[in-house]
Order: sequence, then C-alpha cells, then structure tokens
Amino acid sequence: MSEIFPSKFTPVERTIVGEAAALLSLLAGRSVSIGQLYAEHRQLADASSTYDSFAAALTLLYGAGALTYTDRIVRLT
Repeated sequence: MSEIFPSKFTPVERTIVGEAAALLSLLAGRSVSIGQLYAEHRQLADASSTYDSFAAALTLLYGAGALTYTDRIVRLT
C-alpha cells in the first residue's frame, strides 16, 4: 500500500495525499460513480496505483468532509 505523506524517497504521486489531490481534480464540478471515477483515475494514474490506494484516498477525502456519497454518486461538497 502507498504511504500517506511524501518523503525523501516517495514522490507525491505515489502517496495517499497525492492520489486524493488527483481525485479532487477529476471531480472538479461534476458528480460521478465510484466505478467511473476509478476508471478515469486508472487512465491518468501511475501503473503502481492500486484500488487499495484509490479507496484510501477516497476515505481520506470523505473523512475530511471534502466529498459526499449519495445514491452511488460521489460529488464535492
């Protein structure tokens, strides 16, 4: 699993915080399903990105109150 924060040896793109930032940019002003968001994220993400790190990034954003999940649709708050 990816690290949460970047370090000297881990670039931002390979961290949970980096993936959360990428998800925020994908969600900018629109509502999508989790499956569609994951498919778009996989096209843009590094090959080392896993579904676990994607789910952890979504959990981080949801816990921070940055997004909502209603009727199987994710949207920014």
